[in-house]
Amino acid sequence: MTSVRLFARLREVAGAERVELPGSTVTDVLDAARAAYGTDFGRALTGAQVWVNGERVGADAVIPDGAEVAILPPVSGGAMVVRSPVTFEFGLVAAFTLGLTLANFLSLQWLAVVTVLLMTLWVFDLTGTGERRGLFVAAVPIYLGVVGGVLATYRFGGPGMAAAVVGTIILGLVWSVGRTHLREVESIAGTASVGLVACLGASSLILIRLRSRDDATVFLVIALAAIVVAWLADRSDMPIVDPMIGMILGGLMAGLAASALWSPDVSSSVFASAAAVAGLVGGRTLGMLVRAGGYFGTDELPGSLGYFDGVVLAAGAYAAVLMSLG
Repeated sequence: MTSVRLFARLREVAGAERVELPGSTVTDVLDAARAAYGTDFGRALTGAQVWVNGERVGADAVIPDGAEVAILPPVSGGAMVVRSPVTFEFGLVAAFTLGLTLANFLSLQWLAVVTVLLMTLWVFDLTGTGERRGLFVAAVPIYLGVVGGVLATYRFGGPGMAAAVVGTIILGLVWSVGRTHLREVESIAGTASVGLVACLGASSLILIRLRSRDDATVFLVIALAAIVVAWLADRSDMPIVDPMIGMILGGLMAGLAASALWSPDVSSSVFASAAAVAGLVGGRTLGMLVRAGGYFGTDELPGSLGYFDGVVLAAGAYAAVLMSLG
């Protein structure tokens, strides 16, 4: 008999998290499961991924004696994994943004420390949520990329940031080749995409602060306003706008106001603010793809830091335009 661990819909149909099934190959075990738990279980198995002792395997793989088999069904837009309450999410992400704002006023050094801490937590939340739906991403190279990006940008500015971003992507690709369960195209693409955005976002926050504290303040005001409006749209039973549109409108209005109040170069700041809003949309879309496996404009996303997804990429867009115009 083989010990099989079930997840999501499979666990619900079988009525147990762990079952014992006969079979010496993956195909034998899956056939035994279908026979034991019926048609609904068989439908839930469609497209499922099978893991043996922590490695993804195919249907013809032989199961060694004493091995543990895990079966993970695909997750669709209508079958999300558990997410945190939306009020908790808003409070947590708002605390993130306010923490960055406080660190920005204290010093560049404090901003660097807080950026590393918060970005690491965001990467943990994003990659962990993706893993729970079957998308495995090499998180370690991304953590290293965040730390390396902040340090390199702090020391060398723009060239340091560029080197860190490229290094993060290369390290992620090499790391994926070295781990069997990370060699799938989806995992490699996820590692490269999340690594790029995480390192770029963390480094950009430092680069913006190196330019001026006021520029960093403008960006953080945009981020906080976008989060608040998106949260209000999520909370409303009959929202005037959906969360994505609300994020765009809130970010644009906040960018215009903050640029007029704090920016030493209003015109550059306004253009950079528009780029940040585009980054908010792109970052939220990336978050949907990793967390839920597709674009779902109004669905609630799993995880605790979904509202922060857009902020990370927005930092890179804001910095790119600001530096090119300045």
